[in-house]
Amino acid sequence: MALGGAGIISYGTLYYCVGAIAKEASRDLAVTEEWILACFSLALFASALMSLIAGRLMDRYGAGKTMRVASFAGGASLGIAAISWNAVVFAIALFGMQLASAFLFYEAAFVFLVQRDAVHAKGQIALLTLIVAFSSTLFWPLTSLLLASMSWRQVCWIYGGCNVLLALPLIHLALGGSSVTLGHQHRVDGPQARSFSKLIDLVLVSVGFSLTTFVFSALLGRMIPILSSTGLDMERAALVSTLFGPSQVAVRLFAASFTERVSPIQLTMLSCVMLSAATFVIMLASHTLVGNVIFIALFGFSSGLNSICRGSLPLAVFGPDGYGTRVGLITTFRLSTASFAPFFFSFIQSNYGVVLALASLALCAIGSTLSFAFVSARSKREPSR
Repeated sequence: MALGGAGIISYGTLYYCVGAIAKEASRDLAVTEEWILACFSLALFASALMSLIAGRLMDRYGAGKTMRVASFAGGASLGIAAISWNAVVFAIALFGMQLASAFLFYEAAFVFLVQRDAVHAKGQIALLTLIVAFSSTLFWPLTSLLLASMSWRQVCWIYGGCNVLLALPLIHLALGGSSVTLGHQHRVDGPQARSFSKLIDLVLVSVGFSLTTFVFSALLGRMIPILSSTGLDMERAALVSTLFGPSQVAVRLFAASFTERVSPIQLTMLSCVMLSAATFVIMLASHTLVGNVIFIALFGFSSGLNSICRGSLPLAVFGPDGYGTRVGLITTFRLSTASFAPFFFSFIQSNYGVVLALASLALCAIGSTLSFAFVSARSKREPSR
């Protein structure tokens, strides 16, 4: 619960608030809103590259210690944003916020749970994603409410304080004593970690998660325009899209109840099949309201399961040794690939139509399913791993 509370604050203050304050910040700093969002995109890409370093540092020093430092750094970056006297300083603050997030968001919390208690980590990962899922639900309206009564700079000050005065103590509470985390410093330097078989699995898992995140990023970045292009008016498109969040929460609640009885590879395969089905539904039945609702529900179910599997599958396939490094590597490839997804989808849609653009995403979803199917087949063929 403490780690989930810290995650809600981290996501809400370092990620979800940026889009909300972008308009007011751009006016104050005499730049366009697109300039602010472009800097945010570059900062997200930098965070993806930082994930590999973050994983190694978490393996070496313990995720609990790096999370505490990052929480303070995230709060300090929000403070820099609050006092930024020009757009360049604000951009530096954005980079600081996103680099800190590499040590705070889901993957970092997964490493924390594995280092704390690898035996029960799978169930705890599912519960954690269920808790943190409420971050957008809380912080989107909260940020809008605060902006109605104060400036964006004051909001940054408040959110910076939340990281230092709320999230940091919660992380310390979750740590429960530095000896727990520091006693699990896993390194990737044994013969098993260097084996060719593990390398193949790592490539397959990285490709699978990269393809799924590519699809998620493309669809989430263009959700309303996609639904509008199917014949829905903007009001109905926005209403249908709101089903995405509840679908994620519902499937995480369901998964948390049986995650100990179902293998992570089975959950991952189910997530990929749902994602493939969602892309086919929006292509074939997009002209009906029911088709759009089914698409959003399947898409939300897939996304909700995927966030759990990103933590539990690497643990099941590779074990706890070097977990942070491997998760960091997978995250680097996953987020780097996803950063190009909105541009790719828009380019295909503009030049060849929305149907071909959706078909390309369907192929990516099928490709991810095949990648994880190979991992499943290899695990059955080599049960001793």
